[in-house]
Amino acid sequence: MPSLETEKTRALRADARRNRDRVLRTAQRLFAERGLAVSLDEIARHAGVGPGTVHRHFPTKEALYLAVVIDQLEQLVAEAKALAAADDPEALFTQLTRMTAMGAENATVKSALMAAEFDLRTVAADVAAELTDQVAHLLARAQAAGAVRADVTVDEVMALVAGTFAAIRHAGAESDPERSAHLARLVLDGLRVRG
Repeated sequence: MPSLETEKTRALRADARRNRDRVLRTAQRLFAERGLAVSLDEIARHAGVGPGTVHRHFPTKEALYLAVVIDQLEQLVAEAKALAAADDPEALFTQLTRMTAMGAENATVKSALMAAEFDLRTVAADVAAELTDQVAHLLARAQAAGAVRADVTVDEVMALVAGTFAAIRHAGAESDPERSAHLARLVLDGLRVRG
């Protein structure tokens, strides 16, 4: 039977996890809405936690926005796994649309990561590789079903996603979900088999 002290430690850990998650969600929203000028103290206030809580989990703003991006990649991996469980050759397009939408919505964070010279394939190698593996699985299934061109590789698909971010940014469509989705469809339609 667990001791009272063990139960208290578990409760504290669960509370710390909830606080960290609350800070991540709040930071994601505020970075997307207002850019990276938002201070850690302001994020704490909006998350309903003390500044010390934010600083304990994320000692710098760079650490926080990197954590936001890694968290989003982990969400995309989970979504790709769920899509892989369904027998739908269009699942690849669903996943790529989600990826481009998330990227467009968080262009500020991506720009900051580039400016800070963070390469996600290096600093978040495991989750970046896992996302690529999930996309590769969806791609292979779509190709086997004849929904996607046979001459496309996963590296090319990932390059198209990155190119879509650039197109959305070039068009100034980051804050216009309909327009950014339209641009993404234009790019991703090039993957489809033409009859």
